[in-house]
Order: sequence, then C-alpha cells, then structure tokens
Amino acid sequence: MRLAFSAALLAAIALASPTYAAGLSGMGANLFGNYFNFGSKPNIPSAPVRAITAGPLRMELQHTKLAQVKKLFGGTIMSQGENKTLVNWLCYHTDGSDKSPAANTWFIANILGGGEFIMIVAVQAASPGQIPGDCVAAPKNFQVPNLGIPGLGASAADLKAKFGAASGSKIGYRADEPGADALGTALNAQYIGYILSGGRVTGYGAGETSVPVAPKPAAAQ
Repeated sequence: MRLAFSAALLAAIALASPTYAAGLSGMGANLFGNYFNFGSKPNIPSAPVRAITAGPLRMELQHTKLAQVKKLFGGTIMSQGENKTLVNWLCYHTDGSDKSPAANTWFIANILGGGEFIMIVAVQAASPGQIPGDCVAAPKNFQVPNLGIPGLGASAADLKAKFGAASGSKIGYRADEPGADALGTALNAQYIGYILSGGRVTGYGAGETSVPVAPKPAAAQ
C-alpha cells in the first residue's frame, strides 16, 4: 500500500523536534514494514477497529495526532527515515499490573499521516523492565490499548471466531471500505496483523490508510 505523495504534503510535516532513536522495533516495525503480507484484496468484509482506548485516551486511526498522545502520557516523539520512509512514533513500556500486561505499545505516524496523524497502533508482550531503545516507561495513567478485537493472550480459536479464519503463527487481515469521498475516488484500507507463539497472541496491531482509486467512468449516453 505504498502511495504517491505530493511536495505539499512533505512541506506540511512539522512535528516539534523529534528524537532520532536506534530504530523502530518489534511489532511497531513489523506493521510499519513489510513483515505481513496483507495482499492486494480484502479478506474480511468490514473494518473491525473503530474507537481505540488506552486509559484516558480515546482515539481513532487517521484522526488522532501523536501530539495529543504525548500531551496525555508524556514521552518523546522519535523519528527515523525521510521522504517515503519517514516514520514518527511514541512507544510506552508497561511492567504489568491488574489493568495492563507487561507490553510495549507503539503509536505510529507514517508519511501517509503527514508524520503527525497516527496511522498504526501496535502492541507486543514484553518482560517487565526490559524497555527497548525506542520506548519509554509508561506513566501511571497509561493502559495497554483496547482495539476492540482479540488482543494479547488470545488464541487462534478466538481469532477464527472473530475474523472467520486463522492459520499459522503470522496472520494478516485486511478490510477495504469506501472513503469519505462521495465520488468514489478514495478507499479506506484497514489492516490487522497478529503474531502467535504457542498458540497465543504475543503481538498484534492495526493500521489504516486512504488509498486513491481511479474514478468510475461516466455512464454512456
């Protein structure tokens, strides 16, 4: 789902002083990169991820800015790459509690989000206290996000019940829906990736992008 972008979009990228880290890691890197094969066609009928919650945070993919997450939870906006490979993110590590498991959570803005709107949320199980170089310790008010779909610890059976199919240790789902463009020149693609180990989900996340499509030809007179 790599798309052309304009010089105007690049010029609009203006996140304040991002920090250049060792690099995006874990499930964040998997969903930003090409680890999952989401294919060119959808394999689920509708996008299941709508509102996402993380403690006091209420957000939607493509509509919430990294700056809004930073305002709630602090941390450092990190960055790597440029032009087509640009990615900015916030990552929080939780040590595990009754409300949140030990995990790393990434909020990611790529070039399609202008470097500021969150296009991907990814979560991966972690060992308490082992914080990757691209993450920071989560504040007390942070909770591992609820995406409204099976999460960490879910089984393959849970995924099958939700999505209709689940096979292997690396599973990808994609749903395409009409975008906001009433002329039908935009398509909203939502993609979801899961990693399983021992039959249980150890990493997952979701992303969205708006894909331009060719307009429908005018009807013959």
